[in-house]
Amino acid sequence: MRHALIGASLVVTALFQSAPAAAQSVDTAALEKWAKAEIVHYEVVGEITQKHVQISPTDADLYADVVDRVTLSLDWNKKKSVIVGMPVIRNDAAKVSNLFGMGKKCPTGKLNGPYEHFDVVEVRPGTSKGLLELIGKRIHPETMVAESCGNKLRLYKGATEAVKEYIALPDPQMLAMAGMIQKDSPITVTPDGRSIVMKALNNGWVWTFTPTVK
Repeated sequence: MRHALIGASLVVTALFQSAPAAAQSVDTAALEKWAKAEIVHYEVVGEITQKHVQISPTDADLYADVVDRVTLSLDWNKKKSVIVGMPVIRNDAAKVSNLFGMGKKCPTGKLNGPYEHFDVVEVRPGTSKGLLELIGKRIHPETMVAESCGNKLRLYKGATEAVKEYIALPDPQMLAMAGMIQKDSPITVTPDGRSIVMKALNNGWVWTFTPTVK
């Protein structure tokens, strides 16, 4: 949970530790629009790129570079801090590359099925305002692993692991104050001014939030 809570606090930090002159770039009309909005629709895209991921469900020497992506579509009541209706979840297939074993000179091993790094199955409200808990699963396929760098491959059964992530929904008023965000902040606004990008501090997730007034 820690990276999401840090992300939420950084929203405030990024805005209010900026130079006072940047306040001149605030879009007051947009600020007022978001302040009046009661229901906000969020399109959320989470992407992760991670190297040296252990593919087997147990401690076996078969690793790969992994790219994964999830998309959430949900309505949020700002005043009540609750989800309205049922979120729509889409899990893209993970991309696995550079499969390798214990070392460069060791046999690589094999995957006997697809590896899924993080598939969201449910979205729950978190314990803090604006925080969401993403309940998910990690699917480890059956693998063939060269143990101790030997030529004989050992079969490891596949397994499904329960995993979760946390995200903090950013206040859409940030879009009206993009000029106040420090350049070295892990939080940015896209050049088109439509989306807020938040980089997690302790893992590889990057979350892009595109809000619209419902």
